[in-house]
Amino acid sequence: MALTPKTPETAAGIEARQQYLALAREIIGDPAMDYTMLYQRFAENDWAAIKLDDEVAQRALKGGQAPKTVVGILYQSPYMQHQVHHNRVPIPPMHQYARSTVWMAMQKTGIGIKGQAKGQARPRQVDLEME
Repeated sequence: MALTPKTPETAAGIEARQQYLALAREIIGDPAMDYTMLYQRFAENDWAAIKLDDEVAQRALKGGQAPKTVVGILYQSPYMQHQVHHNRVPIPPMHQYARSTVWMAMQKTGIGIKGQAKGQARPRQVDLEME
């Protein structure tokens, strides 16, 4: 029986799935792949699916996405979708998986909480007016 992904129920879910798919296509190098093909390829291969999630998170952060947004994108990964909808894993541990994946991606990319590269100085407002 072929694996079929559950369709997102909200506009935010649809958007996150499209973002995940676009990033996964870049990583895999297959611009013609649709989400069902991606799901069938990765859903039951935990190791490969987790590695893909790692790469998607890193690429999204490097592309300027906020960490919270990247967590939402990862909710649509084949791995998370398969774990929640097929294996019936409760949502809280899967949410923690997404958060820790983003945290690790932040560490690898050097991107801090505010989306800036670590060690990068924040622009300062300097008052140069003389009174």
